[in-house]
Amino acid sequence: MRIAVLLALVLCAVVVTAGCFLLDERKVPAAATIPVTSPQIADTGMSVLDPAEMALQLTDLPSAYIIRERADIAYRDVSPLAQEQGWKKGYLASFYRMNAEKYDVTAISQRIGVYNVADTHLIDRTMGTVFDSAESDLLATANASVTITELPFPKTGDRTAAYRILDANDPYGIIRYVVLFTRKDVIESIEMRGTTTDYENLKAIAAEAAGKIR
Repeated sequence: MRIAVLLALVLCAVVVTAGCFLLDERKVPAAATIPVTSPQIADTGMSVLDPAEMALQLTDLPSAYIIRERADIAYRDVSPLAQEQGWKKGYLASFYRMNAEKYDVTAISQRIGVYNVADTHLIDRTMGTVFDSAESDLLATANASVTITELPFPKTGDRTAAYRILDANDPYGIIRYVVLFTRKDVIESIEMRGTTTDYENLKAIAAEAAGKIR
């Protein structure tokens, strides 16, 4: 009973904070099949899927995770600065797993933001500004007890940064890993936190998430 209560407390701590074919004019034998190619669509640099379609699914995660929340993000729920920078829609997906026998509670969350860029030539500049702001907001959470350390991370999307966050006052010893990246007009943050974390899994999950941006 005591362990169950403790796990419940840890669970709360973990999940709350959080892409020209030329025809040969010679006669084609009747049995032959002529390949048909779809017309090529120019890549404008803008995403064409809704945020929900770019969100992680259970099949993208290690086994034993379950869905905690999947929801659109309301405009009023983003910061005034994000609104000024052109935020237009977003999505949140979060998952967790709990194993009482191994005393393991781990959560993974994904936050997607799509920005309005009027001129496609300004995507890089606009998303660079958005990325810098998100990174600054994350680093600003450091204080006397919270330590944020930048970690090496594979290039994901157009720009990437990853951090480990430790709170010396956390009684459960929870470790947080956060990766930020942009691709096209989309910015994402993916976080893994809990009593058991796997940085290599986070790398694979981030790569899977970036691949869904189309």
